[in-house]
Amino acid sequence: MSSAASIAVVTVCTPGRAEHLRSQRRAMAEHLPGAKHVVVLPERPGSAELAAELAADGADIVELQAGPDLPVARSRNLGGDRAAELGAKLIVFLDVDCMPGPDLGWYYNELPEGVVGLGPVTYLPESAGAPDPADLSAYTDPHPARPFPAVGTRELEPGEFGMFWSLSFALRPALWTRLRTDFGGFDEAFTGYGAEDTDFGRRLLYRRVPVVLVAGAHAYHRWHPVSDPPVDHLADLLRNGAHYAERWGDWPAPGWFEKFEQMGLVRRSGAGWEAATPVDR
Repeated sequence: MSSAASIAVVTVCTPGRAEHLRSQRRAMAEHLPGAKHVVVLPERPGSAELAAELAADGADIVELQAGPDLPVARSRNLGGDRAAELGAKLIVFLDVDCMPGPDLGWYYNELPEGVVGLGPVTYLPESAGAPDPADLSAYTDPHPARPFPAVGTRELEPGEFGMFWSLSFALRPALWTRLRTDFGGFDEAFTGYGAEDTDFGRRLLYRRVPVVLVAGAHAYHRWHPVSDPPVDHLADLLRNGAHYAERWGDWPAPGWFEKFEQMGLVRRSGAGWEAATPVDR
């Protein structure tokens, strides 16, 4: 097993999520001491100041120009590439609002070559605030939408691509490099919010790359306000959903679109969806 110093954690951040990033870094210092932290910063007001703060604190910064639609897929690709360049023996992708638990590194480090691992994620209550990393285990209550095995791993079946999530996953750099060569990694035609991770997971399983649920590799998602369904991302979801449907013949997140329809925000258009009225970008 490799030490935490051989791990690179990749995350994408904007200045508005700087506090979440600081929580992630505190948890890394506690639970992944010595791990590299690759932080991808799409250009936004305040990004230069945040980059300077992080660089002074030892993070590895990847900056990129970005338009109004946040380039999440491109950012993940660049972060994964930088982690591989740094010589990491394991690449862990964590969303910026996720903190690694005490055993995340240990369990992910058990992954063999050629396998992508997904860890369970606990969504913290608002009352947890910014918890001390030493207290995270007391909150463990993984999201029920993805039932993990009690111990060990379980490989996803081809039809379970919807189980893939980008909140927390890990793989060896040789596999990351192969995926980038084979199909580009995350599809950079997805911009803004939604579908890029479902598409990535579906392409993994379509190409018979093993994806496993890894018991014990816990991460903890800090509370922040969300909309259900995410109406503030409707334009992104319509655009990305249409791109996804072009490839796969069906739309992602059907439950969200049904809720949007009930709210009068979208209507059926053939086998897909369109905005019921013009959507602000």
